[in-house]
Amino acid sequence: MREVLLLLVAGIGGFIGSLMSGGSMITFFILTLLNIPTKTAVGTLKMVIAGLTLVSFLTYLRAGVLNLKIALPLVLSSFVGSYVGSAFLLSVPDNIANLFVMVFLIVGTYFTVKESQEVPTFREGNLMLQLLVGLAIGIYIGILGIASTLVVISFLRMFFKVELLEANAIAKLIIFFNNFIAFITYARNGFVDYPIGMLLIFPVIVGSWFGAKTALKLDSKHLKEVFLGISILTLINLLRNIMGI
Repeated sequence: MREVLLLLVAGIGGFIGSLMSGGSMITFFILTLLNIPTKTAVGTLKMVIAGLTLVSFLTYLRAGVLNLKIALPLVLSSFVGSYVGSAFLLSVPDNIANLFVMVFLIVGTYFTVKESQEVPTFREGNLMLQLLVGLAIGIYIGILGIASTLVVISFLRMFFKVELLEANAIAKLIIFFNNFIAFITYARNGFVDYPIGMLLIFPVIVGSWFGAKTALKLDSKHLKEVFLGISILTLINLLRNIMGI
């Protein structure tokens, strides 16, 4: 019965993560319930999230909402940023990292949900801006990675004015590649629990597919409501971690 419940929760995590963000926290919670050592839990999480975001970005790609002109430079520069962020994470306490996340989310959520009179269009020729934003995104993912979809969407909305659904699709592509490389790194060092990972990845992938399909059917207003709700829940969870509640 416990195993069935965990698989159900994993599926819900995949759905939420693909729809917007939050799947990584739910999956990590399941791994901690199984008393898996922290480094192995993180490595296994990277494996599961790579599977979740792979299904998500492929679904968005087939639907024609993934803008590769924006995405590819961001993906490439995010690799460098992820390495820098990982190194930085080793030098700061968890509470400081959580504060960084909270600032990112508060500012990003404001720019995402506020009404704008501008027509969301991508201005071509901003390659340097794309590389710098990708670097910042990679640093963030390397530092902590909690609610990384929310942060990536916020960056894309702030700097490129892309539609929320398109930003979600690009975010999933960036996060897939960063998590896949991280998974390989953890795996090479023996910090991946493959049996548990494979057990969780199937319901996560199924939930991810349904989440992406649901997002494609929602209008911008409802996506903003989902974004705001998950942002608030994430901020509450981070605040609890900082206060040690």
